[in-house]
Amino acid sequence: MTARRRGPARLPGRATAPGDAPGTGREREAGQPEDGAGPPEDGAWGVEVVDGLETTPGASAGPLVFSPDGRLLALPGDGEVRVWNVAERRLAGSYPLQDPGHGLAFSSDGRQLRYLSGTGSVVSLDVSGLPAPSDDGHVAAFSGNGRVAAKEVGNAIELTDTEERRKLGRIAAAGDLAFDAGGRLLAVAGDPVTVWEVAGGRQVSAIDAGGDVPAVALSPDGGTLATARRTLLETWEVRTGRRIKAYAGAGDLALAFSPDGSTLAAGPNLLDLPTGRITPLDLADGAAPTALAFSPDGGRLAIALDAGRVLLWDVHEREPIGTIETGSAPVDELRFSPGGDLLAVDAGRTSLWDTAALREVGQVGSWASGPAFSQDGRRLRGVTLDGTVREVAVDPGLTAREVCARAGGALSRAEWARLIPESGYQESC
Repeated sequence: MTARRRGPARLPGRATAPGDAPGTGREREAGQPEDGAGPPEDGAWGVEVVDGLETTPGASAGPLVFSPDGRLLALPGDGEVRVWNVAERRLAGSYPLQDPGHGLAFSSDGRQLRYLSGTGSVVSLDVSGLPAPSDDGHVAAFSGNGRVAAKEVGNAIELTDTEERRKLGRIAAAGDLAFDAGGRLLAVAGDPVTVWEVAGGRQVSAIDAGGDVPAVALSPDGGTLATARRTLLETWEVRTGRRIKAYAGAGDLALAFSPDGSTLAAGPNLLDLPTGRITPLDLADGAAPTALAFSPDGGRLAIALDAGRVLLWDVHEREPIGTIETGSAPVDELRFSPGGDLLAVDAGRTSLWDTAALREVGQVGSWASGPAFSQDGRRLRGVTLDGTVREVAVDPGLTAREVCARAGGALSRAEWARLIPESGYQESC
């Protein structure tokens, strides 16, 4: 996925100087941080937004706050705080604000961003892992099981084993990426489209589709390749390079195979590959999907539409199940958990949704590309703006253990009463 780019936006309001607490009277205008860091001298902070989020005058819900080293700038807004990389004027991450009160400030080492909740509790956000963005956009993809990550590095594709945290090598190709389910094969769009073995980096086939191909998809077993070029959709045998069938008028940049490989979703159409039959989806207002994902059992299809909407579709009954409203930002990627009970939605920041209740159950910040669940479904992975593969725990038990380890143990009753007075004491670690 390449990051979406919007026009320049200005950061309004006043900024708290590095090391100064809000409300102390030691505030200055946003264009004047120490040591020459931050916005231009004229105070016009023209920020390039790379993930679909946009800041407009008057959007700030409080003072802008610099990190102690001046590298980061936190902008509180409606229900979230956005953290910007000052030197490169890019959004580095966004975090939800739960019942925000006041007093947004960085810790002295700049690794945490803290604020007072409406109940008086101190909430700490870990910003230690935010990357320093580069000027290059990142094309990246994960295998269906989340085990292997591929990311574009210059004119090559770097492969990483996300479980063992080791590099698997590089492939001399560049373009849109698509794995098979097990991460054994990787297809790279272009002219020609190439398919590679992940183990060893050997090229399996090069397919001439008659021009530059911007979008590709591999069947779960790696046997079939789908290519989309303008309005033409074609399917190919991977090993022989033989074209199986051409579907005129069905080409679309959003492509997804069903888990059994018998159905291909291409934009607003479902293609039954054994028969070649095309079934249009009855989408409201003729909306064009921006991303697609099948549930692990193949019974549901998640369809990203405009204005942050995600439609869950019953594949067998050919009817909608319900709609998720994620916000106004466009949805770039969708991924079901291995159990199908969660749906990760990447729309500037990644949110998690209960697929039965159609309600949001968590947010995990911003990535340049992703998300992908680990094989056991307990972690969610993504590629950050600097190309690093990172993961966060989404399993409640695992999350609790990691929080306890970071905190150095459980809260005492006195600490609980001081920090979480709105809730009765619980044994947490």
